[in-house]
Amino acid sequence: MSIEEKIRLALRHLDPDEAVSLAQTLVRTPSVSGREGQQIAHTMADWLRSAGVEAGVQVFGPDRANVYARLDGGGPGPKLLLNGHLDTKPGDNMTIDPYGGEIRDGRLWGRGACDMKSAVAAEMAALKAIHLSGVPFRGTLWFGSEAGEDGGGWKFVDLLSPGPIDCDCAVVGEPTEMELHIGCRGGFRLTLTARGRATHTGMSERGVNAILKMTGVIPIIYQLPCFNEVDPIWGRCPVNSQDIHGGGEVTASVPDKCVAVFDIRLNPNVKFERANREIEAALRSAIAADPELKLEWEISTAPRESAHLDAAHPFVAEVSDGIALAANATPKIGGFPGGCAVFPLAERGIPTVVYGPGSLEQAHTRDEWIRTDEIVAAARAYVGIALRVLS
Repeated sequence: MSIEEKIRLALRHLDPDEAVSLAQTLVRTPSVSGREGQQIAHTMADWLRSAGVEAGVQVFGPDRANVYARLDGGGPGPKLLLNGHLDTKPGDNMTIDPYGGEIRDGRLWGRGACDMKSAVAAEMAALKAIHLSGVPFRGTLWFGSEAGEDGGGWKFVDLLSPGPIDCDCAVVGEPTEMELHIGCRGGFRLTLTARGRATHTGMSERGVNAILKMTGVIPIIYQLPCFNEVDPIWGRCPVNSQDIHGGGEVTASVPDKCVAVFDIRLNPNVKFERANREIEAALRSAIAADPELKLEWEISTAPRESAHLDAAHPFVAEVSDGIALAANATPKIGGFPGGCAVFPLAERGIPTVVYGPGSLEQAHTRDEWIRTDEIVAAARAYVGIALRVLS
């Protein structure tokens, strides 16, 4: 049986309505990062077992758990993991019912609809379709979904060997707008502190306003050459002046301190050593040009280089082929803007790509949603990916 025939047969067993309904059920099951509860993991495991798929729950606390499942092929071969986290950001700031799971205007609404319960549901639906079809494949198809990725004590590595999952390649289902992303950017946080000279507001011309000084420094970081090179896949390195605060300690006084924190992401073509070198040179130059500028800076988190595959990597080609066979369209190659499970997988030398429904523009928003047709399209693509890689 050819790969094309296997995929066609498996897709006949994929129920589009069931994939959307499963995503809806998961959205309606609160699982805020760090306090997910066990209900969502057991709901997922029970659904997989009812589909005839071997599944288990990995409990690591009274109120937290991971879930995993596997399908074994007919002989030795690759061990592919379909991954996605089961936790979400809080829904307190949403303008809609965060756990309503309403379907309206062709969209599923609620916290986690985009990031990333729809992708998880699509992966689960793909496992069921492959199992029901009985199509032969080699190796092992794993599914793993973990708690804590969105900031609540990430438990992904607990799933990996010596945990229950033993994989040698992986697809992470983060929202990529159905593009095939070959990895994640690296990044670091930069903290700048400007020191001024406090005086009474009535004598402000005799002081040095630290806030005003900082407003002249912030653009320097944005304008550095390393952050403005355009990579054909990754674009420019994102620079985000994320937080600024200063003054207010004494009323009617010129502020003598201002702190600005940058969240900076690194493309594969920009290494941290170069970025740090350019930052230091530019800031020292600014200090030399302005005798009143008193400036300190530090790298306030451990820097991380990007984790990615070459676009010509064989695994990228296999995944792209699988998507094309299932969707009749070759996916666009891109790079994932945020961080995700690529990092711990890459540290273990496991080739990993990112592919999923939805857009990061919708993730964490006050009216989070995803198109239901993308959930179905993703489920079809995951069937194609699995059978291509495991054939």
